Amino acid sequence: MKWVWIRRSGKTSGGKELPLVRVRKLTDTAEIVSFLDQRRAYSVPAYARLEPGYPEIPLWFEATAPVGKALCLTARGVFSNYVFTMGDTPALHALLAEIRLPGRALITCQPEHLPAIEQHYEIEWHLMAKRMIVRRETFKAMDEKAIRLKPSQIHEVNRLYGIEGIHGFSASRVRRGVFYGIWKDDRLVAVAGTHAIAPTYRIAHVGNVMTHPDFRNQGLAKICVSSVTGELLETCEDVVLDVEADNVPAVRAYTSLGYRDDCAVVEAIGHRKSFVGAIINTVCRRLGLIPPRYEEGVADG
Repeated sequence: MKWVWIRRSGKTSGGKELPLVRVRKLTDTAEIVSFLDQRRAYSVPAYARLEPGYPEIPLWFEATAPVGKALCLTARGVFSNYVFTMGDTPALHALLAEIRLPGRALITCQPEHLPAIEQHYEIEWHLMAKRMIVRRETFKAMDEKAIRLKPSQIHEVNRLYGIEGIHGFSASRVRRGVFYGIWKDDRLVAVAGTHAIAPTYRIAHVGNVMTHPDFRNQGLAKICVSSVTGELLETCEDVVLDVEADNVPAVRAYTSLGYRDDCAVVEAIGHRKSFVGAIINTVCRRLGLIPPRYEEGVADG
């Protein structure tokens, strides 16, 4: 594809001149994967969007500058949009200024990218999380096992997640993912599942970890995560999960399963900075058409 040379005449929010960059749309999957492979654990949501049949339409862009390279994935879906950034911050500043970004979106970025993101998005919510990774040779499964959940049990799954204000899980999501739970007196009291699975690239993202308040501090979430991780490692080389760094008990529990620190990641919800966009966002919120947060933007643990 033809390169487009651009010199930005503006400045970043910090007053620095944007560098000379060349920007292009990427369509070669092998080229995209080569970029993502530089940081596999960080890139798991991007790998998932390369899988056939993913419900969002992804567009991939790369910027090359004297100070480095950056990649941006934008994906538009029926009910949600997504933005993923990776690479060197100066190149990313110029890249975001040149491409068409979606409206309200879930955003995954490196911590140092947040100022560049905030030039284009009003951030409604964000979370800094620690991403941890485990491989088959380091995984330490628990003796206790959770029970594999079925799509037909979606009502119980939503009932549990609903305690934290998370709604809208579908039976198809349970069918496509890997979800395990623990039952007490015919009640689902703990669950863990997946945010994303990329079988082609042999990597998966554990998430949606939840324990009923009445049953916490009993190690039930750890049992569920162990069961999910064990099944995923039958077909994946790498399995990752996110946890708030200051959640010491959760970090300790995941470490005992063989997970280790890999990188820091920011998950955010934002809407484009524009007068029209702000009006639409406000109206949708008042009508209850926009949930308070996206469930997959919540750190687990």
